[in-house]
Amino acid sequence: MIDVETQTEGRRRERVNRPPEGSPQKETYNVLVLFAIAIACYVNTLTNAFVYDDELQILRNPYIKSWHFLPQIFRTTVWSFIGAAGDTNYYRPLMTLTYLAEWKIFGDSPVGYHLFNIVLHALVVCCVYYAGRELFKSEWIGFLAGLLFAVHPVHTEAVAWIAAVPDLEATLLCLLAFYVYIRSPEPGWKQQLVIVGCFLLALLAKEPALMLAPLLVAYEHFVRAPHGGPWRPRVRRYLLPCVAAVGYLILRIALLGKLAPVLQRAQLSWPEAIRSGFALITAYARLLFWPAKLSAFHVFHPSSSFLTTPTLLGIGIVLSAVGLIALLYKRWPEVAFSMAWIGITLAPVLNARWMAGNVLTERYLYLPSVGFCWIAGWAAVKAWNWLEARGGAAAYYRFGLAACGVGLLAAGAGATWARNRVWKDDLTLYRKTLETDPDSHIMHMNLGVTYYGMRNYTGAEAELRRALELKPDSTNELNALGCVYLEEGRLEEAGESLRQAIAAKPTWTDPHFNYGRVLKAMGQDDAALAEFRKGVELGPVNATARLYLAKELEERGDNAAAEAEYRASVELAPTLEAQRGLADLLLRSGRDSEAIVLLKNLAKRFPFDGGTHLRLGRSLEAQGKLAEAKKEYQAVLFTDPKNSETLSALKRLNSPER
Repeated sequence: MIDVETQTEGRRRERVNRPPEGSPQKETYNVLVLFAIAIACYVNTLTNAFVYDDELQILRNPYIKSWHFLPQIFRTTVWSFIGAAGDTNYYRPLMTLTYLAEWKIFGDSPVGYHLFNIVLHALVVCCVYYAGRELFKSEWIGFLAGLLFAVHPVHTEAVAWIAAVPDLEATLLCLLAFYVYIRSPEPGWKQQLVIVGCFLLALLAKEPALMLAPLLVAYEHFVRAPHGGPWRPRVRRYLLPCVAAVGYLILRIALLGKLAPVLQRAQLSWPEAIRSGFALITAYARLLFWPAKLSAFHVFHPSSSFLTTPTLLGIGIVLSAVGLIALLYKRWPEVAFSMAWIGITLAPVLNARWMAGNVLTERYLYLPSVGFCWIAGWAAVKAWNWLEARGGAAAYYRFGLAACGVGLLAAGAGATWARNRVWKDDLTLYRKTLETDPDSHIMHMNLGVTYYGMRNYTGAEAELRRALELKPDSTNELNALGCVYLEEGRLEEAGESLRQAIAAKPTWTDPHFNYGRVLKAMGQDDAALAEFRKGVELGPVNATARLYLAKELEERGDNAAAEAEYRASVELAPTLEAQRGLADLLLRSGRDSEAIVLLKNLAKRFPFDGGTHLRLGRSLEAQGKLAEAKKEYQAVLFTDPKNSETLSALKRLNSPER
């Protein structure tokens, strides 16, 4: 008599060892369909602008403008370019290298950056398919998992926001490493090289990629060989990735001083952090199963007790998941592993003491949701097969199941398409976010700064004051409010706000040079110069700080020092204002030829800037190059047809005497 348990184990081993069904042609077709759907869901992001952190991380980041900063990219954190204000736990050189390469290709056009994110997402979708197909030995499970991953609305933040590229890169690289690992019973040196290489790159993209190491260990012991066997070959398979993980931790500690040098919420006790972690699990589970009320900034509220509903639900989810894993791993170890994938990859973002302002963030689900999609694909195929085995009337139920699946996927794609438009520009993003999270001080601050850029100073002041109500003594809000007061001519209030900002964070750069602007407007030139110098001292790669110092030095007649600061500012961020300032200095110094070269380059880069064409026209006329001068003057009239100086110059050049 054959033992039933032995039969079950034999069938399980046969399933694990059986290659995935399907022909190469079908596999190609599946991949093309998934890739096309993933692209189609996000193609409307191509018209989106730079939003939120994109401006600072890309447009104002000197590290991505030149290969000269490679040492800083690998030796420092992602925000180190802004000085002490950039103290963070994030070490992500691959992200900065990606931006550097994109800047060299696309410059300041957001279209290319969005296209890169879309393609990365489509590649991740294909990897979800390949890895799921290999894990479950099922073409359909892999395909349905990839389909769900492609259209799930919770992924919109990771794909539609340029600054979320680390999540895309880390997930892609982790899946590639995992796929090569599980499809190679005995990985050779080439496979090991690919696995470790992808893993290391993933670690340099984003910290949660570290969880791939325990995932490989779990797969090896609970999926590939769940019931023992020689331990040496099993350990040998995942030894190198584990060594790479330890090496990464050592490197991180050596560069940053400790594993996580910045406690974002030092006031949060460990019991509060643990309770809040369970509450976060509840929130993330809700976003996975019911992605409604998506937001760019979910306001975090620490859990005050283990008896609160979110905390209790989180504890229940964890206990249920552990129980299910224990129940399923013997018969369906792949399902148990997929559940473990969700928990293991989500674990690093559950410690609120380490996390930034937005503790609960949708992009943090990008990597964990891979496991969720695999389980969903398995459940759908299991339900279909169960109904198919019953025949007869069950065919109607199969039709209903298929219709529900198609409807669910269509609803997900539609929600994703609509959500993408929320990220089209700063004004839309901040307003929409405040509809769902009106107590987000950061969103109020960002909306205030956006209004400031639009010269809507009344709206800016209202939003910044609301931000300060939610978070008093916040340096960023105080600094921005001081700038608003300065533009309105309320110098005393501007000075007071900026002094408070400096008192709160004396090593931050921006409040110092902005306070210098206030002192300059009040006629306190020496004090202003001291603040400008302090700004450069605290933020040596801050292009704006160097620009203000250059202007002050030039006004004092220290042209050599001013030129050095102008050139440093241009090297860090070749803005129109900095380059025109340098050109004006060169003209006043009698170095017309150098100035003309600079102005010609500026005219090509900013063809609709009348000020540049006017300066160039003057300089060319002074050198007797009248035809070229006339052309530049005419370019001024394209944007400023009533410019009196230009009209006079053209009249002069067109006179018979000329």
